[in-house]
Amino acid sequence: MKKILVLFAAVTVGCASSQDIGKDKYYHLAAGGTTAIVANEMELPRASSAFAAGFAKETYDYIRGGRFDAKDLLATTLGGLIVNYVIKKRNERKNKKSNR
Repeated sequence: MKKILVLFAAVTVGCASSQDIGKDKYYHLAAGGTTAIVANEMELPRASSAFAAGFAKETYDYIRGGRFDAKDLLATTLGGLIVNYVIKKRNERKNKKSNR
């Protein structure tokens, strides 16, 4: 959990204020989380899949004449890391209960 908080702080500090984060970063965070959930169902690496999806999106934006936004990529990856952490803890709790 500490690692996730440090990453979130890095995203937040990278912007001048929380107002600068804007809805876009929250969408990227949600997209990363959603990607991790789908990856989990497909038995793929969760956080890596979120990073790959974010990287593909930013590359697509760049090719279409936009810019590659590293903060968007970080927000997408962070969403995947958060979901990865939650799933990992849920599985640990399940295993602990079944071993009783």
